[in-house]
Amino acid sequence: MKPSGGQARWNDWNNHGGPKYPHEKVVQFMFRNYPAGARSGLKVLDLGCGSGVHARFLAAEGFEVYGTDISPVGIRNSAALLKEHGLHGSLKVEGIDQIGFPDGHFDCVLSIGVLDCAGPAVASRAVGEIVRVLKAGGKALLCFASDSDFRVRGENPLGLHGYNDAEVDALLPTRGLSIRWIDRYITTQKNRAEEQNDYLITLQKE
Repeated sequence: MKPSGGQARWNDWNNHGGPKYPHEKVVQFMFRNYPAGARSGLKVLDLGCGSGVHARFLAAEGFEVYGTDISPVGIRNSAALLKEHGLHGSLKVEGIDQIGFPDGHFDCVLSIGVLDCAGPAVASRAVGEIVRVLKAGGKALLCFASDSDFRVRGENPLGLHGYNDAEVDALLPTRGLSIRWIDRYITTQKNRAEEQNDYLITLQKE
């Protein structure tokens, strides 16, 4: 079967690189929230795992890792990366807005650089699914581009959607959460000529 338009785009992206190291905010979040001696058996979903840099980091740090992605190439790359390092994870091809796990299955969900790829309609369903599959007290970290980000301006070859404050507020549930933190992670380069401006969202289920 020929890949769909979305699959073809992200198959190509995964065939030609992607990040080699985990996002520093993922590293900080996991270390701050989950002490080294208390990770065994904690189930973490890397939603939109790409080629597996976060799955590898999580598995190496002792978490029980699950990864899903729309791209079969990304899932194959993730499996190969885990195997290369003697690590294990449960991986499958799946869209972010129909998570094939039961309610309350995960202690933590990560979605890094994914909701801006999906756009608001799919992202809204995905956030609902994230909250559904979290256990009571479970946490999620979401990172995605704002409308001030240099990647959504100009050519924007990946078709990323940069969110504004109103869109983010509409995206996130107002009930069922004990934490709903909306932050920004901003870095500049080329003497501030370019600004990478991401939303950094922390959720905790009641």
